[in-house]
Amino acid sequence: MGKIFTGNGWIIKVQGAEHPPVHVYVLHPSGKAVLFLDGTVINSGVPAKIVAEAKVWVVENMALVMQEWLIMGNPEKR
Repeated sequence: MGKIFTGNGWIIKVQGAEHPPVHVYVLHPSGKAVLFLDGTVINSGVPAKIVAEAKVWVVENMALVMQEWLIMGNPEKR
């Protein structure tokens, strides 16, 4: 996985060879959430406050998310 952000006790990663649509993983000691760029969230234990912070970060850093998505999706570039 390509780590693209570390927050206060949580991280955002993009996993290689993933399926569309574009999404990131929010990893927290309490669980994992998947954030899709369309705003959809699948949450398995991450506190709502952290999910909200991660969503803001993803929106503000959309270009970086897309860049990492393209890199991680191409084994020759990983």
